[in-house]
Amino acid sequence: MIVWSGLGFLVPAIAFGIWVIMNLMVDGIYGDGADAERVVASAIALLLAAPAIWFSGKALESPGRLVIDKETGEEMILNGPRHTLFFIPMKYWAFPAIAGGLFAIGVALFGS
Repeated sequence: MIVWSGLGFLVPAIAFGIWVIMNLMVDGIYGDGADAERVVASAIALLLAAPAIWFSGKALESPGRLVIDKETGEEMILNGPRHTLFFIPMKYWAFPAIAGGLFAIGVALFGS
């Protein structure tokens, strides 16, 4: 079961959307059945998704709001909505995307 809060579901949506676009481009350039190019396209898609995920997560972050209790004068910061996937903030999913892209490039270059 996928667990997210806020707009955390955008992490796989962004990665999948960029992956689809890359595969459509590979099909348009090389034709159907371009398996070797498809691995590289998937790696590039993950590397392109990483900044999109990072900046989307940063843009959705809320700095919070300073609230002062009238009775005690105590200051509190109320955080806005959180956008997480598997309890990890959205922006930090950029790092696994980079790692996955680099791994896929390594497999494409050095794999069998």
